[in-house]
Amino acid sequence: MGTELFSIYDAFAGDLAQAVDPAAVEEVRRRHLGKKAPVREALSQLRTLAPEDRPAFARDVQQTLARMESEVESKAQAIESAALDARLAVEAVDTTLPPIEPPAGGRHPVTLVERRCEAVLRQLGFEVVDGPEVEHPWFNFDALNIPEHHPARDLQDTFWVEGGWLLRSHTTTIQARILASTPKPPIRVMARGRVYRNEAVDATHLAMFHQFEGIWLEEGLTFAHLQGVLNFVARSLYGDHPTRFKPKFYPYTEPSVGVDLACVTCGGRGGSCESCHGSGWVTILGAGMIHPKVLRGFGYDPQVVSGIAFGLGTTRMAAQWAGVARIKSLYETDLRVHAALDRGSLS
Repeated sequence: MGTELFSIYDAFAGDLAQAVDPAAVEEVRRRHLGKKAPVREALSQLRTLAPEDRPAFARDVQQTLARMESEVESKAQAIESAALDARLAVEAVDTTLPPIEPPAGGRHPVTLVERRCEAVLRQLGFEVVDGPEVEHPWFNFDALNIPEHHPARDLQDTFWVEGGWLLRSHTTTIQARILASTPKPPIRVMARGRVYRNEAVDATHLAMFHQFEGIWLEEGLTFAHLQGVLNFVARSLYGDHPTRFKPKFYPYTEPSVGVDLACVTCGGRGGSCESCHGSGWVTILGAGMIHPKVLRGFGYDPQVVSGIAFGLGTTRMAAQWAGVARIKSLYETDLRVHAALDRGSLS
């Protein structure tokens, strides 16, 4: 490298050493590597050199130019890296701290109750079935020993839709559809879902709520089997609390019973307890032996085959476990109701 090239490089190196930000580096690049930079104008001296000296001089110029370009790029990257490190130091986040996360969602209390009921009945060999919510009157009434003159068919009690269909008033319609296919016993099925009744909305009643039902059809079933199943279901769902059976009427079962549980909230003492309205007992189940007329309507001989049927109001059960007096609260957007339910014991 000639003396002139050494001088050009030294001037470049001095300016580059003083550059401390990207703008200064860019100014060094423009001044020492631009079209009119000294290192590029040095090539114009080739014509003043002897032919034999020209190749060596041109090589020295190109090497000097390449070195200067490399050093400029390295300095620019170093400044950029230092600026990034400084920014990260200021904006650093301690990743060892616990993160701020929104509360996790959960299943609806009614869904949790339904799943627990399913888990209990699966122990007895029951399987889940489903059916439509918009139902034909035959499955909702006629097939279940509820003729046209029955009060349950009054327009004030049922939501009717076009075409003579209706919104099912109980999940027993699903069981009716299963029996209509006349499967061979034994039959153990459970059904759950929304039902609709034209009722005045108050603290314990809604026009839409949830039910859970089961039927067991087999030869030789007696009322003792019904009592055993109901006691097992009550203990599995509520724990070891006293129960009592009382006479009830359902068109599709005979005899029919209701199952009361000693109020968990007040321990059966009653008084001013809102959960049991002071009686000390809460009705949790309706049940009975499947009516012989219903069996004959589906093609079964009641002298050979008998069955048991039972139903639970899962909406009311969820309200009891969540500790709310108004079941309407379960269908509102008040998250405090959902948080009140002990999900760990039901999930």
